[in-house]
Amino acid sequence: MSLRKKTKKNTPKVELQSIITLVAGGYKTGKTRLWKEVTELHYADPDDVLLMAFEDGYETWELDNIVPLHEEGTDKNLWKVWEYFKKSAVPELVQEAKDGRITKLIGVDTADRAIDTCTAWVIRDRSQKYGKEFVSLQDISDKTNENGWTALFEELRKPFDTLKNAGYGLFYICWTKEKETTLHNGLKYNSIQLMMNNSAKKVFESQASLICCLFNETTVYDRSGNELEDNLKDKKKRDVASNFHETKTMMYFRPSEFVEIAGGRYTELPEKVEYSAENFLKVFEDAVNGQLKKTKKTVDELKVDEETTRQVKANEVADRLEAEENSSESLMEQINDIIVKMTSKQKQDAATGFEKEFGVKNYKQEEGNVEKLKKALEIVSKITN
Repeated sequence: MSLRKKTKKNTPKVELQSIITLVAGGYKTGKTRLWKEVTELHYADPDDVLLMAFEDGYETWELDNIVPLHEEGTDKNLWKVWEYFKKSAVPELVQEAKDGRITKLIGVDTADRAIDTCTAWVIRDRSQKYGKEFVSLQDISDKTNENGWTALFEELRKPFDTLKNAGYGLFYICWTKEKETTLHNGLKYNSIQLMMNNSAKKVFESQASLICCLFNETTVYDRSGNELEDNLKDKKKRDVASNFHETKTMMYFRPSEFVEIAGGRYTELPEKVEYSAENFLKVFEDAVNGQLKKTKKTVDELKVDEETTRQVKANEVADRLEAEENSSESLMEQINDIIVKMTSKQKQDAATGFEKEFGVKNYKQEEGNVEKLKKALEIVSKITN
């Protein structure tokens, strides 16, 4: 196809489920609460949203649709959480998007805990692959020709890219931390940034169209209720603390001198507004309207267009995943993944099963024969279940 035939016009997305949103904050700043209140205000049907819970931060809130992924594994077998997410949850959601979409917006609470589960999966997978017991991603880098951090990035991005391509909106909930940064000239400063490592930031921060940081701001007053810009003084002119103050949670949509993780792909964003679902959605609405300069379509008409596009993408992704899953390469990989985890006795049973079914003990001789490889997959699955 020629370059000109590929050239197209882009119209900014106007639906919350058409973009990737990232909400970050420290512990107990109201991240999950914001998810709850924003989605309840924005969507009339509770089934429109689904929270993929990699941790139990939702436990004090009444929420209609939660997938408690964290229950799939503990710290000792954390890899099971990621295994279920990528091999069961994501494919089911993709197929559902094709057959009859229920969910529009998927929340991830928290992305940081998702990173932990993915990291555990990569370490376990590479330990089996290389026959060595790795303890960290860096350990993989140090002891093999593979970069452990690159492996994390590749593994982490795939299921989220698949959900995005299937037409789901993503709402990432993330942790923040205060970090010291040293500039090239040696000058140092502290700022609020994402807690996650740089490999994970490339998956979450770089892909987000709207980033909101929750930050608690404290205002100090004197006895009369006047805001203080300097500390009170005692009779000896020494600084003394006031007994009067007020703390409010603010939502930052642009970076400040201290809050670094905020911003987005919109021009009409305020620096900060007070925490509330109403204010969050007002910022999003104003940001969207600020981008619509040339189109003659109404926002409602654009929403219809986006829904049509989502359905086309969902069909394409579902068909592609189905084809990939049933390909010779995928079946060989699935069989191998099971065999490397088998005991010696189970491997002997598998070889016996292959010989009975195919006349040979090595399933790899059936490479390219999809039907026989499906049967081989059934054999090893039955042995290990």
